[in-house]
Amino acid sequence: MADEQRKPRKRKKSDEDGCCVGVLDTCSAYGPCCSIFSLTAVFGMLVRPARPSVDPAAPRPLGRVAGTLYQAVRYYRTEVSPMLPPCCPYTPSCSTYAVQALHRHGARRGVRLVVARLLRCRPGAARRRGFRDPVPE
Repeated sequence: MADEQRKPRKRKKSDEDGCCVGVLDTCSAYGPCCSIFSLTAVFGMLVRPARPSVDPAAPRPLGRVAGTLYQAVRYYRTEVSPMLPPCCPYTPSCSTYAVQALHRHGARRGVRLVVARLLRCRPGAARRRGFRDPVPE
């Protein structure tokens, strides 16, 4: 009786089955090994989620210095910032502001705008501006 339960049941192949024909039968026949592999795959995706190659706030600037600064801000946005609680009182956040300023204005003016923004990044200044501080055109 135990041998009969371990054998995969035969299924009729139909057009609806697609590419996964027999996968469920194999998993049910061999017990917990498939669930272990699927949990390992899900855990692997959760540990290191895929990062988008392009920042949704702004694409990489064309200049060499601005591109290097953009990469530094991008590293902060993807690696450091997710581990910290959100604390920026402005909309957009300071890191989004930095990416947009570097893209729109280049390295020299972009750095000047970012430093000025970081110096005024406190609740009192944000309240006076209505919590909004977009990058100037």
